[in-house]
Amino acid sequence: MMTNDNFQATASFSKMWNKTGIPNTGVMVDILYQIQELCKPVDLNPNFHSNKLVALKKLKIFLNHSTKETLQKCDFNDIIYSSLSLIYYFGMRLKMDKLSGKFWLCFASKQFNTAEEIFHQLMEFLHPEHSELVIKTTIRFFSEVSLWTFENFVAQILEVILFYNNGKITLFNIMLTDIHCIVFSDIVSARHRTRVLYELLKSKSWVIDSQHLLPFVTRFLNFFTNNMSHKQPNFQHLKKGFEVCLRRIFEQASNKHKLAIVNTILNWFTMMNIDRENVLDVANLLDYAALLYEVGRYRESFRSGFIHHIVKKLIGSTDTLYSYCGCRILARFFDRHKNCSYLIVPTIYYEFSQVPLKIGEYDRSDKAFIREHRELFHDYFVKAFETNHFNQANIEALYYVMSCLVLEVPCGLTAVAVTCMVMFVQDFAITTDMPEKCRFWLHAVVLSLMSLICWVHKAPDLYRYVNEIVSRRAKDAPQLNPPLLDDYKIDNQRGNWNKDTLFFEDWELRYGLWKHFRSSQVRLGST
Repeated sequence: MMTNDNFQATASFSKMWNKTGIPNTGVMVDILYQIQELCKPVDLNPNFHSNKLVALKKLKIFLNHSTKETLQKCDFNDIIYSSLSLIYYFGMRLKMDKLSGKFWLCFASKQFNTAEEIFHQLMEFLHPEHSELVIKTTIRFFSEVSLWTFENFVAQILEVILFYNNGKITLFNIMLTDIHCIVFSDIVSARHRTRVLYELLKSKSWVIDSQHLLPFVTRFLNFFTNNMSHKQPNFQHLKKGFEVCLRRIFEQASNKHKLAIVNTILNWFTMMNIDRENVLDVANLLDYAALLYEVGRYRESFRSGFIHHIVKKLIGSTDTLYSYCGCRILARFFDRHKNCSYLIVPTIYYEFSQVPLKIGEYDRSDKAFIREHRELFHDYFVKAFETNHFNQANIEALYYVMSCLVLEVPCGLTAVAVTCMVMFVQDFAITTDMPEKCRFWLHAVVLSLMSLICWVHKAPDLYRYVNEIVSRRAKDAPQLNPPLLDDYKIDNQRGNWNKDTLFFEDWELRYGLWKHFRSSQVRLGST
């Protein structure tokens, strides 16, 4: 209960405003000191409830009679601390009353609502001129009162600050700095702060600013690098949290910003010296960003040099893991119809196969894109096959990206370009000394891609020739057909598999493609 002394103090406090209007600086400082003392201790002790009520009324009256100009003469830290103390006390008290099953919550709710109104009013006075000070003071308050464990409460307060700060990125940058400062001394608190941060990154109040977005992402990536390159266990504990933060940024960003972020990560990815065990973690981030990016026409969706970067720096890398990651990322961008789950492993596509693959619409712009990048794809895809022929995962990743091209750009140019590539791969498999199972993998991928081309374009003459190869292999050398196996058990009677009749003839494929697309042009011309 509020004592008579407290009632009288509040009444005289109100009368002072009525008589004198706006008091001088000394009086204001004295008033704020009284409020600050009434808010102590900053805990939930019910013995000080009456003091908190007086502080609530005094602070409300103080702000109601204040302006932005008059508040400039005060210590902002004191006002912010008092307001946060009150919203914490009355908010937690209301929550405990609800949890204890109390039915009469009218007074507790009213007191909390008043504390909330005071905090909002204070934010209006202090933003945007003192936004950085507000953020730093609030974070310091949470640390001194040990409130970071109450993640929802903290996130709600910071959400209000973000709103009044017009959604600027300042809050996130200050929180990152705070996490970096605390991580070595209190890992538990650092994890709580990180969780609050990635909850805030979902906020609708955050207005993404093009000018500051990429430096912010780069800063996050540097933290992510620290997590992976430092051997201190503290950084490892935050690794997942920062990954979630980066994913939140991808989800919030516009389509244009997503590509800029991917570009930033790609540049950073190829420049940084990352431990091999963590390369996949970064690649997974890129893969997720690529999955969220809405791809239209290829020429319009990718900036100049973007494809070159992935193909040359990643797919063309001599590092097996980098090449694999490059294939997966590029395939994600190309796979507009989300055929990924059906292109995991090479298979034979028969003429009447009921395959749930979606084929793209013919588009002149996409055809021009293939024409522009045909030489690039040929050189580096073939190089990747030659460099990583011993790794099944790499071969399947290359198969995935080449299958996407066949499906997404269904035209004669793509079919011819992919056929030309696989013939180089077949020649490499025949003439190069390598483990037999690697040779079988390459031949199986060649056949799978040729059967996919036939299936997409419904080319009967070409299908006839491909089916002949499939049948001959099934009889004499089934190991040359899909699927790719870890271990091949070859029948001694089928040991002589290195026959010319079991492989594709370049001229036969060229003729089959020419005949099909020539007849298609004739049919179109006659309609």
